Amino acid sequence: MRSILHVDMNSFFASCEQALQPKLKEKPLIVGGDPKKRRGIVLAASYDAKAYGVKTAMPIWEAVKRCPQATVIQPTHHLYGKISKEIMNIFDTYTPLKEQVSIDEAFLDMTGTEQLFGTVDDVSIAIQNRLLKDLDIPCSVGISSNKLLAKMGSDYKKPLGITKIYPEDVPKMLWHLPVGELHGVGRKTTPALWRIGVKTIGDLAHCSMASLIKVVGQKHAAHLHQSANGIDHRPVDPHHRSDTKSISNEITFSTDLKDLNILKKEALLIADSVGWRLRRHLLKGRTISIKVKYSNFKVITRSMTLDHPTDVTDIIYQKACDLLDIIPLQPIRLLGIGISNFGNQSYEQLSLFEQEAEEDVCKKEHVDQLVDTLRERFGYHAVKRASLVHNKYKPK
Repeated sequence: MRSILHVDMNSFFASCEQALQPKLKEKPLIVGGDPKKRRGIVLAASYDAKAYGVKTAMPIWEAVKRCPQATVIQPTHHLYGKISKEIMNIFDTYTPLKEQVSIDEAFLDMTGTEQLFGTVDDVSIAIQNRLLKDLDIPCSVGISSNKLLAKMGSDYKKPLGITKIYPEDVPKMLWHLPVGELHGVGRKTTPALWRIGVKTIGDLAHCSMASLIKVVGQKHAAHLHQSANGIDHRPVDPHHRSDTKSISNEITFSTDLKDLNILKKEALLIADSVGWRLRRHLLKGRTISIKVKYSNFKVITRSMTLDHPTDVTDIIYQKACDLLDIIPLQPIRLLGIGISNFGNQSYEQLSLFEQEAEEDVCKKEHVDQLVDTLRERFGYHAVKRASLVHNKYKPK
């Protein structure tokens, strides 16, 4: 039986700020938006702020109304990347089988390490204490024989929880929970399951496959049914991102386009989608390319390579526009944008060209972070750029 941990930092952005400035621990802390104008949204909140009902993606003005004594600060994204790298380096001292799934969480396969570090209980306590002592960052740990239940375990008790959930524990520990709390059940799937009477994880575990297939399709139905019963065969894969050689999207137009301004507007829609996918996979790329199919079905590609890897939507868009400027302008049926040549995946602050350019990139990264936070909570299409509100095309 495998021994898998899922280690998840608690209120990571807020914890990083408090680690840097311990005085911020004296009062509830809210990270995000503009503190003076009370504009923007909450990116993170300390647990004493959450006790007042402050939640991620909540408007700053509402958060301050709920918790007026809170300190509100703007995010320091390069700090979070730096601390994330230090956390992952600590994990590497315990096992080579580490799968980082976001800036503040990772799976660790501890199978066979008992002679080195003791039981999974021992190593969980050791990791939790080490992160507190060395970095002043709290975390929760889930322990199981598979990734799904380890993930559910780390969510079970926060902050500073250590929870074991094995397949035999699922009926007692998970089946009474709302079905939306099962990892993998999204915001669109939840109401669909409600409509067929599936309210809890236990209901999902006992639901007939025929009923599930009608609602979510055959492939997803099998996955959800297994998950509700605590079954997950996925290995911890340290190289799970390396299989992705490129990320791209494209649009086929209903009528051929020749207007460069319209093409660039469509390029923004595609670049927005590509940037979003990059950040979700913790990838940054150096080579940006466009693909164009003309009305006569001739296909051409053009690309350029940056000095530094990026995942910033605006940079991807600007470079794609530069490439559009150099292609022959004939009626175009399809436009695609891709990024490859992945390099730095550690989310460190970029240093492009000069100090002014670096500050500009940092501002754009902040915008992307805000947009990503909203999309994670409310869905990809919850946020659109103003110029794309009435856009009729969607990237593939």
